[in-house]
Amino acid sequence: MGRTIPSFRLACMAEELRWRKFRSRLSKDDRKKFDEMFSTSRLYNSACANSARPIVLECVIMSIILNDFKRLTELMKKNRNRNRNRNTVADSHCKETG
Repeated sequence: MGRTIPSFRLACMAEELRWRKFRSRLSKDDRKKFDEMFSTSRLYNSACANSARPIVLECVIMSIILNDFKRLTELMKKNRNRNRNRNTVADSHCKETG
């Protein structure tokens, strides 16, 4: 039996096509970022397909937000570790010179 609704992947591609006029008005650099942003949502196609959300753009946006949140928290963790290492080095230096 065939599907009665398109797969999420196809629906996502159709949604991206709906944004082509917007994309065409962006600068070259912004177009590249826009394409990268939209492609991020493909990382979560399986989760989106199983979410049964009738508005495809909701899944695309949530995927982008989730991916950005993951990247942000990873950067924050790296920054905390770097600061912790600096403080440890600074503390040991103070003990040596104090």
